[in-house]
Amino acid sequence: MVTCHDSVVGGSWRTVASARAGALALGALGAAFGLLTLAAARAAPGGSFAGTSWVGAVAELTAGWALIAAGVAETWRRPASRAGLLLVGAGIGWFFTEWNNPGVGSPAAFTFGLIASALAAPLVAHAALAYPAGRLDSRLDVGVLVFAYAGAGLVLGLLPALFFDPGRQGCSLCPANLALMRSEPGLASGLQQAGLLLGLAWAAALVTAGMRRLVRASPPLRRMLWPVLVPAGCYVLLAGADLVHSLPRGTLGNDPLDYQLWLGEAACLVLMALGVSWAWVRDRRTRAAVVRLVIDAAQSPPPGGLRDVLAQMLGDPGLELAYPVGEPPRQVRADGEPASAEPGGDETVTPLARGGRTVAVVRHRAGLLDDPGLVEEVAAAARLGMENERLHAEVLAHLADLQAAQARIVAGGDAERRRLERDLHDGAQQRLVALALALRLPAPQPGEAPDPRLTSLIDQVGYELRLAIDELRELAHGIYPAVLADEGLAAAVEALAETCAIPITIGHLPQGRLPAPVEAAGYFLVAEASGLIAALPGAEGATVEAKQEGDRLVIQITSDAAAQPAQDLEAALLDVSDRVGALGGRLDAGQTPAGAITIWAEIPCGS
Repeated sequence: MVTCHDSVVGGSWRTVASARAGALALGALGAAFGLLTLAAARAAPGGSFAGTSWVGAVAELTAGWALIAAGVAETWRRPASRAGLLLVGAGIGWFFTEWNNPGVGSPAAFTFGLIASALAAPLVAHAALAYPAGRLDSRLDVGVLVFAYAGAGLVLGLLPALFFDPGRQGCSLCPANLALMRSEPGLASGLQQAGLLLGLAWAAALVTAGMRRLVRASPPLRRMLWPVLVPAGCYVLLAGADLVHSLPRGTLGNDPLDYQLWLGEAACLVLMALGVSWAWVRDRRTRAAVVRLVIDAAQSPPPGGLRDVLAQMLGDPGLELAYPVGEPPRQVRADGEPASAEPGGDETVTPLARGGRTVAVVRHRAGLLDDPGLVEEVAAAARLGMENERLHAEVLAHLADLQAAQARIVAGGDAERRRLERDLHDGAQQRLVALALALRLPAPQPGEAPDPRLTSLIDQVGYELRLAIDELRELAHGIYPAVLADEGLAAAVEALAETCAIPITIGHLPQGRLPAPVEAAGYFLVAEASGLIAALPGAEGATVEAKQEGDRLVIQITSDAAAQPAQDLEAALLDVSDRVGALGGRLDAGQTPAGAITIWAEIPCGS
């Protein structure tokens, strides 16, 4: 059994390990940055949120660390997705607001706070809109986020900082602004005011983008998204409310209402982290449900049981499960039959992969497996059943290929038989007949006595030619009887009964035409079986019956008296058994309790 770990090559392992190590390192830096932020806030509580009380300190660390921990865990679970790194970034961004504090003392830290203090909301929105795949779904979302980042980081952050001179604008406690290009108090205030007004627009745009994504998502994906998008949207709404509250004073602050809004933002971030965790709980519950159903399905041996399990679990009766087999890969069902590769109008196809290798492909109702966690858990929980069914399907597909190749060989042999029969009948046989007639043409002239020796020689040659013609006609009939091609199985069997070495009693025979390979298989079975019975000691005759039952032709040949087979019957009928098997049929041979020989065959009649 090939597991996820067996199928991951060295390069993939290094990529996974690098992603996980990077997330752990970034998470550790984020956690340390949170402690440093809290220390700075406690050292200068007047311009901070978390430094005024232990409630604020707990709220600040809990909100930031919760997002960082959720991001690290998400990257550990899905190293290929950037969703975890975005969550870690959002958790780190939550601490930026505290650095816009005149009491931090460090000019570099104060300048950083001036520029980055409003970036937390776009970072949180980015992580929510890109969850769970780690990428944005539409260009509209990209545009909204670019607008938000520009509004928060440029118009509300960098541009005012370029013209903000703390000493000239009444902030005697503020450290030096390292970003200051020229002291323009009026311009700095105007840019701050514009940034706050623009913030209302991008906050509303971010909330609208989240609502749009939630509405447009399929039901399974919506169940996964709402625990993350709703808290993130509430966070952005609270951030927008803080911007509204800050408009009269023209700058962000930390008065009591700002503090209450900030506590609400912290609660929203904790709920957002819990929403990510809830997705993991759902994934585990899904895996447990799949495992239970797969175990139940393992009790039933027919192939295709796993499809029924998944259809029941996912609520899609039309779900189809296919497996890639062969080189180049083609899709087959559990019974080895080809699967439809193209989905219908309201269907889509989802590959189930383990360790970078596609083990199965699910064709299902559109939107059913939009949740990547559900896809991964289904693939993980059902991998043993899928691998077993895939191997079973591969064997059946190869068997079908061999059977098709055998059928093509038999069909090619029959075509060659018909060609030889026509060549013998229209070529060599006709020339012999013409030669026999030509021998009769020379006649003695009037008054001439025929030469007795010549006449005797001509008669002898004519006799030999007639024997050769009869033998050639019999040979051509044995290769492929013309009556079989022209009139069908019933007429061919009746013609065979007239020339058989033992009497043949003909019971019911199908009067209509059947596919040519089926008629050929039935005729040669009767011919081989009749010849075999005729050669056995004690055989006095045989009875032949053929009936079409549904889409199958059933043929039975029985000796009229007890006979003693001189060899294994099935071995003696090996050639005709292969012919029947090539068409998907089967042949049995044995003796009745009374000792009569019975040969029975069932041949599919599908064209």
